[in-house]
Amino acid sequence: MGRIVVDKDLCKKDGACIAVCAARSLAFGRDGFPEEVSDSRCFLCGHCVAVCPHGAFTHADLPEDVILPAAKELPAPALIDGFLMSRRSVREFKDRAIARPVLESLLDVARRAPTATNSQKLHWIVVEGKEKLHELAQETVNGARSAGVNSALLKQWDDGYDFVLRGASTLVVACAPEDYAWRSEDSAIALTFFELAAEARGLGVCWAGYLTRIAGLHEPLRRQLAVPAGYAVCGALMVGEGKYSYRRIPPRKPLSVQWN
Repeated sequence: MGRIVVDKDLCKKDGACIAVCAARSLAFGRDGFPEEVSDSRCFLCGHCVAVCPHGAFTHADLPEDVILPAAKELPAPALIDGFLMSRRSVREFKDRAIARPVLESLLDVARRAPTATNSQKLHWIVVEGKEKLHELAQETVNGARSAGVNSALLKQWDDGYDFVLRGASTLVVACAPEDYAWRSEDSAIALTFFELAAEARGLGVCWAGYLTRIAGLHEPLRRQLAVPAGYAVCGALMVGEGKYSYRRIPPRKPLSVQWN
């Protein structure tokens, strides 16, 4: 108790904070103002603070100095749809590094992706530099050979083509505790946030599926990535400046949907 403060001069007793509380940690008090219930299971999602149109609600565990204002206007649906449908997996990159502040801004977007019960258990590994990425690709290929991956694919590497990380300048890896049940889902959502934010900044991104798979089978690759003990590699993205621009949206398979 006592973690929330309601400015009674600003509060209109509209109950929006109570309605959106997923943990059901809030209720109307005797005076009609919201208050925290005695058996509160608040998991700090921040809905209560975010929804109040009057700025009347503060939470001791959600410092005001780190709460950002929500966007006042959102892009039109046609703009968003066009952006999403225009996205392509980029596998040809310019020989140019990504500035550290840009990567930091992308990770800041990714860390705000939803996680199960707002657990926020993800750990990020960022590898910068084409030489380091080439070494990781080599270790991935070593692990792939041991795992019996298709020999025709491995021949591409032997012939000089990096099918693992495609010559990208940066690798971003999402990890989560091995015993966390929602690690795959949380990582996929956060990596998608990162990917779309990167695309919006004109960067090229591709999911590093081979590295992700082999990291779960090949301990030398885990050591090279410096994965913390007790954590699993859940997904990875190769990132860089795309060498080519895409100007049209190819067709997809017909929609498969079931309406019940």
